Amino acid sequence: MSDAVSNHFEPSPKELKELKNLTRQYGRFSKDAVGLGHVLGGGLLFLSVYLVHHIQIGMFGRLLLGAAPFGWIFGKEWLRKHYYQFSGRVNQRRRVWETPIQALLTGVMALISLAATGFAVYSLLKGFSWGLLLGSLVYVALLLAIPFIVWRYLRAPYEFIVGVALFLFSAILLSGSPLAGTPRALLVRSFMALAQVVALVMVPVGFVEHIEFLKLRRKMRVLKEVA
Repeated sequence: MSDAVSNHFEPSPKELKELKNLTRQYGRFSKDAVGLGHVLGGGLLFLSVYLVHHIQIGMFGRLLLGAAPFGWIFGKEWLRKHYYQFSGRVNQRRRVWETPIQALLTGVMALISLAATGFAVYSLLKGFSWGLLLGSLVYVALLLAIPFIVWRYLRAPYEFIVGVALFLFSAILLSGSPLAGTPRALLVRSFMALAQVVALVMVPVGFVEHIEFLKLRRKMRVLKEVA
């Protein structure tokens, strides 16, 4: 928080304690706390599921919904870097268990993506068509990108399930391959239902985080004025 206080500011023990507390809260918004990014992701999942089940979507609509998760990633990362970290970059301290857990989740998604890729290739060999080939290529490309996205962008607790659901949804929409009647349909529907439950929690949590941020920003501005 380089521009939050003057370089000549010499805090009292009480002020120093408050400053450390504010810095710790501020640092949460570099990783765990996403605020409106949570609201955007959860709302986007609900909107996508609703539109697909209640409205006949054409090719243009599929492209928009299919590209929406990438817009969410861009939006939440912009909010994190340019809005919630408005006073300079303060990284949240990484807990001991975080890297192993994130590596495990990334590995699991890599295995699932490879398995789904194998299934797509098998389906293509079983009944080849140029349309199926194009859809399969899009589907496989997005599936293979999910592990990287998990490792690089889905760091907050709620983001993993909702983020994976959004990108899986994107892969299905952009490939144009319906899941109804396939063996994986039940698994996909179950996972999407779980993601919607998580999103139901994620949206209000995002609003709460945003309100906490507004309070934090006011305190930081008061501290800067005092300094």
